[in-house]
Amino acid sequence: KAVADGIPLGHEKEMKLAKLLLRFPETIVRLTVDLFLHPLCEYLYEVSTVFTEFYDVCYCVEKDRTTGQIVHINM
Repeated sequence: KAVADGIPLGHEKEMKLAKLLLRFPETIVRLTVDLFLHPLCEYLYEVSTVFTEFYDVCYCVEKDRTTGQIVHINM
């Protein structure tokens, strides 16, 4: 398990999302140097794609499918 600022990252999708989010500052710096917006758009598209992958396998709130009651909250 890797830990960043005390947050355990145990699943591969969590790690992939965390690494991608850490690229945000470099994306902004590139934007200010090149003055092109498309790298930011590409980055945001990638974030949305990776977040969807993460959310599909790492449920934050698990609910019972029949009753809709919250079964477990993953912190």
